[in-house]
Amino acid sequence: RQLIRKAPRKKEPVNINEAIREIVELVQGEARKCGALLAMQLAECLPSVEGDRVELQQVMLNLIINALEAMSGIDGLRQVHVSTGEADGGCVLVTVRDSGPGFGPNGADHAFTAFYTTKSTGLGMGLSICRSIIDAHRGRLWASECSPRGALVQFTLPRHHDVSSS
Repeated sequence: RQLIRKAPRKKEPVNINEAIREIVELVQGEARKCGALLAMQLAECLPSVEGDRVELQQVMLNLIINALEAMSGIDGLRQVHVSTGEADGGCVLVTVRDSGPGFGPNGADHAFTAFYTTKSTGLGMGLSICRSIIDAHRGRLWASECSPRGALVQFTLPRHHDVSSS
């Protein structure tokens, strides 16, 4: 609802694991319809990140839906794996990995370019918007190929620093 209303960006502590669980619950039925397994491996005791929960969930939703759509034409195991962990520099790392065809030659390099798409019905805006959201949260978003097949999209977000006065 906040996305539609164009609500101003909130800056608050976000438990990224809870935000991811909500999105996974939301798309679990769609994953089953696609014949895909949607799995999570969320790190315990992860620090909160600072940001807008709805925008971060929009990023997660887009990454998972992209992964499901990418696997729609493949035979065999269809799996999306979402994980979290701590990264260097006091950041939280979120990873979405699928068992689809991957980005293709040099596709990972162009994946975040506006209007670049590998889908016949795609607009090429989803990953570009995701990158804008992560950039606005002082994070970093990137993609790479998986071996022997699949795509890996990761982002980092700075941890929330509690500025409570003593």
